[in-house]
This record gives sequence, C-alpha cells and structure tokens, in this order.
Amino acid sequence: MTPWGAGSARIVAVPGPGLDGAECARWAAEFGIEVDVRADEPVVVLRGLAADGAAGSAGVIVAPGPAGLGDPALAEAIGGTGVPVVFVEPGNLRRTGPEPESTGLVAAGGRVLYGRGPDTARYAVLFLARRLGRAPDTLAYGPDPSHEGDLWVPDGKGRHPVAVLFHGGFWYHAWERDLMDGLAADLAARGIAAWNVEYRRVGAGGGWPATGEDAGRATDHLAALAPVYRLDLSRVVVLGHSAGAQLALWVAARGRRGSVHPALAVGLATIGDLEGAMADGVGGGSVARLLEGAGVGAGDREVALCDASPLARLPIGVPQLLAHAVDDEVVPVSQTTHYAETARAAGDDVTVLQLEGGGHFELIDPGSPAWAAVAPVLQEKVIPV
Repeated sequence: MTPWGAGSARIVAVPGPGLDGAECARWAAEFGIEVDVRADEPVVVLRGLAADGAAGSAGVIVAPGPAGLGDPALAEAIGGTGVPVVFVEPGNLRRTGPEPESTGLVAAGGRVLYGRGPDTARYAVLFLARRLGRAPDTLAYGPDPSHEGDLWVPDGKGRHPVAVLFHGGFWYHAWERDLMDGLAADLAARGIAAWNVEYRRVGAGGGWPATGEDAGRATDHLAALAPVYRLDLSRVVVLGHSAGAQLALWVAARGRRGSVHPALAVGLATIGDLEGAMADGVGGGSVARLLEGAGVGAGDREVALCDASPLARLPIGVPQLLAHAVDDEVVPVSQTTHYAETARAAGDDVTVLQLEGGGHFELIDPGSPAWAAVAPVLQEKVIPV
C-alpha cells in the first residue's frame, strides 16, 4: 500500500488559548513530525512564513482565541504560506464567537476546528499529519458551506470502487469530517476511493430531514465525479461511524429513489434504532435535537423518527457489514445486535463483527486492531480475490 503520509515535515505551532506547544509536539511525535513553536502574534508568524517560505512544513496550527478569529489580517495572511493553516478554538464558537463560515478564514483556505475541548488541537495535528505528501481534492456537491467533501483517490488508472464516508459526533456541528480522514487515507491505500463528506449538522443548519437529504445528495454526486476520477459506480460502499452509520444505512435504504445505488452498507458502532437510542439516553438528547433541529414540531416527531431510523426502514435490501466493540461506552453494542437481528428477520444480508475491545473510537483509527479486523472484510466484499 502507498503511504499517504510519507516524508519528513514539521508543524509550525503558534500557542494560544487551547494550544500548548509541548502537547502539540507530543502528539506530532506519534507521526514522526517535528513541531516548531513560534511564540509571536499569529499574523506575524504567518506573514513571516509567507516571506521566508514554508517548504517542508506539514502546515500551521494557530489558536488566536475567538476574537482573533475575526481578524481580517489573519485571512489575508493565509494564502501566502503555501501550506494548510488550521485555527483551533476549544470552545463552542457558535455561542462565544463568530461562526466559522463568517470569519473569512475558510474562504481564504484556512480550516477552523472548534468545540472539542482540550483535544481540539490534537485533532488539528491529526488533520495535518494525514495530509503529508498527498492531499485529497476538496469538492462541492451543493450550495451550502457544508455541502463539500474530500475525495481520496487510489493510485492507478481505475475504475476504482468508492466508499462514501459519514462521520459521527451525534449529528452535532462541532464534529466534522476530519474524524474520518484516517480511514479515507487507509481505504485509498487499499485501492478504494474515499469520498469523505460533510453535511449540515445540528446547530449549523442541520436537523431532520436536512441532514439526511445532504447524505443522499452527497452520495448521488458520485455520478458527476465518476467519469472524472474513474470511479466504479457498481461498487459503491456507504460507510458511517456512530451517528454517521445511521446516515449510511438511511442512504442505502433509499432504494431506487437515489441515482447512485450502494452495493454495501458499513456501520461502525452503529446507531441503528433511533427510538431505542432516545429512550436509553444515547448521546444525551442528541436524537431529539436531530429531529427538532430543522424545525420539526412535536406532532411531526413520530413521522420524522420513522423516516430517520434505520430500524424503521427495514428491510433495506442492501448487504450490510456492522462492527461494534462490546466495551463501547458511548453507543452500546445492543444498538448493533438488536438492529442486526431485526434486519436478518426482515430478510437482509447482515454480517456482524462483534469485537472484544476497542471502545467507541478505535474503529476509526487506521492503526488500531479494531480497524484491522474490519478493513480486510470490507476489502474482500468490495474487491473480491
């Protein structure tokens, strides 16, 4: 497999609220990347990199604080660096500062990661590390800022099988598609193109049915990408983690209503029964927020619940591969086992990998034993020997 993170590089880190240089260096060391800590004003550092050249850098991580994110000089300084620039803010920007889309940083080519607490900077390191040497193509599939995805294409002429990736995070706005970067790069190295998509999330224009409509629209956009990137639409996989698995199964259940028809649906730590998840308090009030996020009234909640829940749409008529760790404390394994039993009883072809360990997140860590157990099974189903 061709590594997607080959070569030596460094990350330039500009400490600030939520970004400690020593912690950043420790996280980057896991990837063999050095960190150059610059204790200066963010604009000064970016302008200096633009003037001196940032060759050899994996990118820049800046934590200017909520007020600093509105500085137009930061947006102006991004382009000259020639490398990815990630801004981090551990708090909820949509409550404490400007919305990311309104700052000008995103339009200038920067990336804003926020609302993930003390680990926000760690996600910035992961984002940059996975783009070393070779970056995906970022493409729009609709008019909203969230209507975009990253397409990771394997080496070779194709036609490539392709997996549509839906990230988790309980449909909440602070969690974005960078969560799935590791799997996207790993799948591409295995010969499977990965279309890692964003969608409108709760608190950022999402909620049901808008979030589901985006998942379907992103999948159907493969019809436009296929001739350009030599994708094989007869071998489309929809793959989601946690809340994203709900979206993957929902897309697969559309049947002929979609213009692209998945050959396989993969759920990792799947939320398959929304009614059960709401009753059990999975993700707190996340299911209720999903159903109400787009203005669904209390009287329409039952209709929205039946539309959104994979369990209520059985049989979906598409082979399914489901993996879940028994020690998952975020989404209980019963969400997968109950859904799988019901799906099989309805006539669906369902393969379940019940893993002894791995918790909730190892399934999306390409270096973990959990993903090592899932990936060959997926690969065999998509690229038969």
